[in-house]
Amino acid sequence: MAVFASACGHLPIAEPAFEAMSEKRAGMPADWTVAPMTGDPAAVISDYSVFNDAQLTSFVQEALENNRGLRAAIESVRQSELALQSTRSGLFPQIGASLGARTSAPTDDLGSNTDSYSFALNGRYDVDIMGDLNASIQAAGAGLRSTEAVYEQTRRQIAAQVARAYFAVIEGQLQLELDRQSIDRQRQTFRITQTRFDAGSIARDELVLGESNLAQAEDSVIASEASLRAAVRALELALGRFPQNKLNIQGALPEPPTTPPLGLPELTVRSRPDVVAAELNMIQTFANTRIASMAPWPQIGADITLGLQNQTLNTTSDLFDFDGLALSIGASLAQVIFDGGAVDARVKTANSQERAALERYGQTVINAYGDIVGAIDTFNTLGSRNVALEKASTAATEVLRLGELKYQEGSESLLNLFTVRNSAENAQSALISNRRARLDQWITLHTALGGNPTQSTPLATPASTANGK
Repeated sequence: MAVFASACGHLPIAEPAFEAMSEKRAGMPADWTVAPMTGDPAAVISDYSVFNDAQLTSFVQEALENNRGLRAAIESVRQSELALQSTRSGLFPQIGASLGARTSAPTDDLGSNTDSYSFALNGRYDVDIMGDLNASIQAAGAGLRSTEAVYEQTRRQIAAQVARAYFAVIEGQLQLELDRQSIDRQRQTFRITQTRFDAGSIARDELVLGESNLAQAEDSVIASEASLRAAVRALELALGRFPQNKLNIQGALPEPPTTPPLGLPELTVRSRPDVVAAELNMIQTFANTRIASMAPWPQIGADITLGLQNQTLNTTSDLFDFDGLALSIGASLAQVIFDGGAVDARVKTANSQERAALERYGQTVINAYGDIVGAIDTFNTLGSRNVALEKASTAATEVLRLGELKYQEGSESLLNLFTVRNSAENAQSALISNRRARLDQWITLHTALGGNPTQSTPLATPASTANGK
């Protein structure tokens, strides 16, 4: 029975973990249903330099260098590296040494002192018969790679946050410019209305209507200025700066790149950092379950010890004599006879945690696939809407031009002019918002596909997770 337990302790952990995760991925569609597939499993979108905006690229780089959260994430990676190093130290013998000196004398004759010296050397090596250490190393190694994947996910999210904030500032600038053009038109129209009222050619209700629309235009400018300031502060925060509204943004809203080529769904989903982290967490959970499952079995231990203990009086000549070096080899066998069911409860808890982790992993995969399909669909929808909004804006602008000419000629009422103007300005504003929404959605798609600004995340494999590698 003990031999059986020993053999189980060293059975592979990663392979059964990947087999269980593969079952949870069963049923994943073989294509994306909403976009063509290239069949290239490594297909990802390129980084944010595709926008050909040097200022955006520099902002992304600045954020990746300065973000405090990212610095904290890299410290988590370093802690995981040290945890693995600490666990792997069990593979090596532990060697220690001590050196001491002491003097003593009777209180009535302090000159008659006796000096004693001691030197001890010991070494110990514990044999991992049950496989606990092997499982712990695999758990720590998987934990390290999982932490690295989380760091990578954090890095990509920060880059996406900066890009969104950058385009939000540009949209705010365009909306403010639109509102300023609107107030200029309202002022020009009000001057004409005031002149006609003074001449007695229109009633007071038209004058008051003009005053109302002019005040609303002024309010829109104030609100747009506040929104722009808030957007600039949000970008400064994303860059790791104190928000002071000191950024000078000169860019424009570019056309987003086309939908990227898509690889096989399973490989594309599994290349996402969050899914990579989930798979590595599963391996860690399987390793911890393996450790817990060994507890009910007889625990066999073996150690090799090398020891030396020397002590001399009033001299150090033989202090470092190795003639007394002793070697000992020991073995032990221990078995819990009764503990009120504590060990059994711990094993069942570990098995339950493993099942729960598998279900969470399965949901993570479903969510990842849904994120990608939803992002593609929304991106394509916004592209179609952009075509319609461009037509609507162009037509409404022409109607406004004709309406202003008619009003100046006296053949158009002020109310109709305001109706036409509001329609044109709303169409222009909607077009600007949709253009920015398309860019935001491209960024969402970039993130959903695991798009990486600089490098790809390797898939977790049984070979790469064995022995803490």
